Amino acid sequence: MRWRMIGVALAAVAMMAAGCKLTRKNYQAVGVGQETDQVRQVLGEPQYTFEGRWVYTRDEPRDLTMVEIYFDPDGRVIGKAWQNPEKPWENHREGRVPGA
Repeated sequence: MRWRMIGVALAAVAMMAAGCKLTRKNYQAVGVGQETDQVRQVLGEPQYTFEGRWVYTRDEPRDLTMVEIYFDPDGRVIGKAWQNPEKPWENHREGRVPGA
């Protein structure tokens, strides 16, 4: 019974780690010109979708990182932004980003 509980706990940790796709490395892997399917493969499903914009946020309450991916009408990336108000030195914008 004890080994079973340990196995279940390890499986839960592995699933949480696999689900965390919002990393700086993955953000940098998304490039201007990529299609929505390619972005979805790298970053996973967005938390919010608006017309021409996908928004990703971290699930950790103490991390305010937000990523926005902007698309043209054909579904290709035209811009992206990494934002964290607590770590402004990490902020990054590339391509056509509204308000930049």
